[in-house]
Amino acid sequence: MLHSDEAAALREQGHRLTPQRLIVLEIVKRSGQHLTAEDIHAAILPQHPYVNIATVYRTLQWLQEVGLVAPIAIGGGPLHYEYVHGKTHHHLVCQDCGYEQEIGDDLLDVLKTQLQERYAFTAQLNHLAIPGLCAACRQAASNHAPQAQEHQP
Repeated sequence: MLHSDEAAALREQGHRLTPQRLIVLEIVKRSGQHLTAEDIHAAILPQHPYVNIATVYRTLQWLQEVGLVAPIAIGGGPLHYEYVHGKTHHHLVCQDCGYEQEIGDDLLDVLKTQLQERYAFTAQLNHLAIPGLCAACRQAASNHAPQAQEHQP
């Protein structure tokens, strides 16, 4: 549920906390996972069939603007959303098996500093997905790689 201090802060900023906004936020916050707008809509429908997918998208946009939810692109599919209030972090995402590992924002401090010093560019790295291969998939790929054939004169 939305903490009373979060609700008070949002109200002080002039935001309306409609039932739809509270429902979408509750689903995202309670899940502890990355959810697509469609996942969120499907979770809402059994209890609140009047909430349509457009409302979910508008609410997710608003939640991003107020800093409670962040989108993340995982692979080539739809955006996923995660509750992030008060914690900046990023993800390593395996492109083969989909494994995800959260990493702290501190790992990108050197990159941010170098971008600022070298290019006078202030990077806004708020919620980044870094694609690659996890150790297990990398090992599996090397075990199945064809052996190099030797050249014969």
